Amino acid sequence: MKREPRVGDRVSVTSQVKGYQPGDKGTVTHAPKLPVHDEPYYVVAMDRDGPIRTAIIFTLKEIELDEQP
Repeated sequence: MKREPRVGDRVSVTSQVKGYQPGDKGTVTHAPKLPVHDEPYYVVAMDRDGPIRTAIIFTLKEIELDEQP
């Protein structure tokens, strides 16, 4: 069974999300958030946004742990 992302983990996008493509990478900053009547989501600071990183919200279906160094 795969481990779910935790704060500080590197992740990559697995499906096209507005403004991001599969393979784009980032670091989890908050995980997981559990909204009522919805699926958990993760807040990720994306690498390609540069030094001023935007906090992007992804579901577990949209990201996976990045196993590459």
